[in-house]
Amino acid sequence: MTDPLTALAVAPYPADPADLFVVLYDELPDSLFRGWRVMEWYGSPAVQNLATKISDAVLEYGELAPEDVGRIIARDGDRGRFTILLGLDIALSHVNPYGPYHQDNAMSWLAYRAEYERDHLLNNPEETAGALLPRCAYPGRPIGLRRKDEFFGVHRVLPEQWELVEHRVLPPAKDAYVNRDRPVPVACAPVLESYEDVQVDFEERHGMTVYRLRPRGSDALRNRIKQILDRLDESGARLAVLPEATLDDDLLEHWRDLIWQTADRTSPLRYLLLGSGPLGGGDPPPNRAVFLDRWTGEEILVQDKLACFILDSRQIKLWRLPNAPADVPAEEYMSPGSKVSLVDADLGRLAVLVCEDLGRSMDWERELRACGVSHLLVPIFSKPIMEYRWEHKAAEREVTMLGSWVVVSNSLAVGHAIPAEVMKGERFTCLVAGPDDLRRATYETSVQLGAAKAADELGLVEVKREDGRIAHELPRVLPGAVQDMWHEHWPAPGDR
Repeated sequence: MTDPLTALAVAPYPADPADLFVVLYDELPDSLFRGWRVMEWYGSPAVQNLATKISDAVLEYGELAPEDVGRIIARDGDRGRFTILLGLDIALSHVNPYGPYHQDNAMSWLAYRAEYERDHLLNNPEETAGALLPRCAYPGRPIGLRRKDEFFGVHRVLPEQWELVEHRVLPPAKDAYVNRDRPVPVACAPVLESYEDVQVDFEERHGMTVYRLRPRGSDALRNRIKQILDRLDESGARLAVLPEATLDDDLLEHWRDLIWQTADRTSPLRYLLLGSGPLGGGDPPPNRAVFLDRWTGEEILVQDKLACFILDSRQIKLWRLPNAPADVPAEEYMSPGSKVSLVDADLGRLAVLVCEDLGRSMDWERELRACGVSHLLVPIFSKPIMEYRWEHKAAEREVTMLGSWVVVSNSLAVGHAIPAEVMKGERFTCLVAGPDDLRRATYETSVQLGAAKAADELGLVEVKREDGRIAHELPRVLPGAVQDMWHEHWPAPGDR
């Protein structure tokens, strides 16, 4: 910047917009955002005008002079820090691949994008610890008194949070293009028909009753997997999510072989979560979910289940599990994961939670929120999904807290063993939930419940057409995005 904005400088600051954002964000006390004063600042024309002036300078020169930063802070203190952060946020919105200004060419966004693909961060990890990530989701509740992170179109992830995250960015050459204005069809197949397809073993370990789950790699199951892959390709789905307990090392290789043998770049399907199961060896092994590129078979993401599930005696009885102990709870025998894996794709920022992890999300919700996850993919092994039961409630919680779309996929195995008179009500094999109000003026949640009647079929939802007819189609999610209407300091698209 050529003209001084305020009085004398007091401290050196980085000139890079992202690193400067990290430094100022961390300097701004969290206690400020437990009160109302910041909302007054946010509505101040003087603050908005200076923020716009700062963003114009950063967009023109690619940086903000440290002496100007120091002068503003010397004069205005925390209000000055907040104002500069708003200006930097406007500038950084132009390099957000999920934002309304992407491809504006402002601030040499192409160079910035290359750095993002290389380091997976907007900030330089050699200059500032932790991470700064572009926003692609916003909590699914009315916008009011904002929390600190909710003012900005980027996510500041603190170093101690970032240590618990595995994060990568899919390069464009290995990603699928998603039109941000169109819903994305999602397919879920049960895979497992009954307990004939899954092995449940109970044993005593370390003074506890434990159980193990794994699929039976029968010829019938392998043939069914081929039928499922064919149906996924024909369905028009871009994303597929399969249930828990559908994988072991042999079946994973079977999937990879099929993908190679049937690779077809004309298939709309690109993102394929194969479910989870005991993978990689060890005693006990992890319960690992594997997410692949359908076109190439390459691994996009792996996620180890984070929390062991405990079957209580009532569940054991209701589920009619074979060879189960009577009146004794049993804990899942697996090696729990310790990190949350995330991948930035054109669809959004995706994460996987395996079954119990969704019910216990408060244990890692801090990391999921800090990183701004837009889609949670949840394979489960459970009794049938029903309206307003645990999956429904847990999914709606994540929609409200994170603004994520949640896809839950279940098998038919447990439901096959439970008679209809014992468990009354309509049964479903998949659930898709997400924010229903783009403007975030209400708590409304979109919930789609889909059902498959056979293990090789896809879960379909009932949709009422304008002419009154009922159709059955795949559920849908919206792509991850950040809207200018969530950030009043951003200019309307096209004003720049």
